[in-house]
Amino acid sequence: MILSHRHRFIFLKTKKTAGTSVELALSHVCGPDDVVTPIAGKEDVKNAGHVPRNYDIPPDRRPWFWRLKKLWGADDRHAGLCYWNHMTAEQVRNRAGAKTFDAYRKVSIERNPWDREVSYYFWLYKKADTRPTFEEFVLTDKWRKPVNNFEIYSLKSRIVADVVLRYERLSEDFAAFVGDLGIADPPELPHAKTGVRPDGAGDYRSFYTDETREAVGRIYAREIAAFGYTFEAPARIP
Repeated sequence: MILSHRHRFIFLKTKKTAGTSVELALSHVCGPDDVVTPIAGKEDVKNAGHVPRNYDIPPDRRPWFWRLKKLWGADDRHAGLCYWNHMTAEQVRNRAGAKTFDAYRKVSIERNPWDREVSYYFWLYKKADTRPTFEEFVLTDKWRKPVNNFEIYSLKSRIVADVVLRYERLSEDFAAFVGDLGIADPPELPHAKTGVRPDGAGDYRSFYTDETREAVGRIYAREIAAFGYTFEAPARIP
């Protein structure tokens, strides 16, 4: 998650959408006073020049109840002491203040939910010997952990991101967004946190039965309707 005062934008980082790659790139155009949250991950993240900063909220901006929450054992996030990765729009607005949140340009990323669900499945269950079947993952509450991307870029079910980059054309959308910020030489997108899906796993559509396809369509109906995704969408959208 990034809150850039230098360029007056807020990056609302979604899950399994190449968000880390975009965050790493955007962090290089941020100023010393901007908020850049830490990223937990592989060595490629640690070695990409990412410098977290200003994610601890100063005492005069903390909610009045933070001391009580800390006494009750709340962590820094729930006590209102910091910014963190994958914050929802509501959480960022509460931390940054409505005036800043409403004035700054909000940018996020989305991805075809049927493709994203396969990626999320392999991300959560990296070890084959402890991995449920994809059908169990989608259809059983014990295994399924829905991606809350829609809540990240919306408030009260209304999308508040001014720009939603599309994973399927990420390089072009990212370059256009950075260009609109007035940055003539956009930073290059790295390829962070890749290689989770096994080689030869095949097209995401090969993982689905009629039942799992319909289930994912129901679970993520809001983003499917908002962005016009379909199960048979090509790898790249026009």
